[in-house]
Amino acid sequence: MISDQIRISLLGPLEITPPLGRPAEDPPFQVTAVKLRQVLAMLAVNANTMVSTEQLIDELWPYGPPRTVKTIVQTYVYQLRKLFRRTFHGPQRPQPLTTRPGGYLLAVPRDNVDVFTFQRLLEQGRSSLDQGEPAVAAEQLRASLELWRGPLPADIVHGPFLQGLSVFLEEQRLEAVSLRIEADLANNRHRELVGELRALVATHHLHESFHVRLMQALHRSGRRSEALNVYHQLRRVLDEELGLEPSPEARRIHQEILVSS
Repeated sequence: MISDQIRISLLGPLEITPPLGRPAEDPPFQVTAVKLRQVLAMLAVNANTMVSTEQLIDELWPYGPPRTVKTIVQTYVYQLRKLFRRTFHGPQRPQPLTTRPGGYLLAVPRDNVDVFTFQRLLEQGRSSLDQGEPAVAAEQLRASLELWRGPLPADIVHGPFLQGLSVFLEEQRLEAVSLRIEADLANNRHRELVGELRALVATHHLHESFHVRLMQALHRSGRRSEALNVYHQLRRVLDEELGLEPSPEARRIHQEILVSS
């Protein structure tokens, strides 16, 4: 099926990659209208799962829908179907956007949507790390992070669902970075990580994991005093901004550095 070949990228600007081998005269698939992009994003991040009309309404008009809202939603879906039909025409190209009782479904494999590919690679990397395979984990986590071209979705208006998903995926991205760094440390790449970790600590100064990994990278690079300074900086920031103490892991690593020769 032609829908099996459509690829949708949301980790950054919205991109629709048409099937290989389509006629050269086919126009590019471009969605410029703000609400249409929002509808397409909602359908894509729920690929192969029905999105109800009510979910679309809540996303597009969080502060109250217009009086003819269901007709407007039907119009948006019709316009998207026209774009699919115009771009992927032909007798062997079934319509990927279908109507279901109470909603709509975009029949595209989830592996063809970068959000799901990212999450799958993140889970594989976490599992490989847990199983003591840091080299495999680092490769999987790098592959997951290479899918990111910017925040999700960079050029689409956010309603409550897409805004929540954007926040969730950004947290997952930071987790993927942290796990990849953990894997690289296990692969003895500590010297290569110092610069990256300093940048991450400066950007995410309340993200304790990056401070801890920087302490480890510096200590393993023979820079014990700098590693201790990172701990003191972390302790000060947590105390001043959150009224908290460093975690047991941070305190344990700090103690290990203190007693090391």
